[in-house]
Amino acid sequence: MACAVSVLLSAGLTNAVSEHWHRLADAGLSRSMLELGYPPHITLAVYDDLDARVAAAALDDVFRRVSRFEVTLTGVATFGSGSGVCYAALAPSPGLYRLHEAVLTAAGGTCRPHYQSGRWTPHCTLATGLTDGDMARAQDLLAQNWPLAGSFEAAEFVEFSPIVGIKRWALY
Repeated sequence: MACAVSVLLSAGLTNAVSEHWHRLADAGLSRSMLELGYPPHITLAVYDDLDARVAAAALDDVFRRVSRFEVTLTGVATFGSGSGVCYAALAPSPGLYRLHEAVLTAAGGTCRPHYQSGRWTPHCTLATGLTDGDMARAQDLLAQNWPLAGSFEAAEFVEFSPIVGIKRWALY
């Protein structure tokens, strides 16, 4: 079963992103994130073949030293034509990139290519499975009221699909 490591957003950011998910659903563009049944998050790494028990123990060492830190969602973007993904972009954050590297090192194994060092784009997914035209419509629909500021308050290691929690760490 695949697994992922994510950081979860503060309540204010979670609510704001959830509102965007609902706006996209109400416009008939995408229900993908609502149907996922998981709160707004930033995924640090995704693995298809990883010893979850060993990785969880190694991640304990990473997350016991991580405090809450600020995050800013700057606006709506896509991964380009044919990607089908619309996301909230993040302001550059050296702390987030350091955390990403620490997770990759601790978890071991080989993560999916888009999550590997030097290839990862920090993002909070707003919709998946969109046509190019729907990506443009989603960007237009959600173009207002950015940036959104908050913090990362927890990290989670999960298996999917369906999403099942393996371990959760509160950031202090």
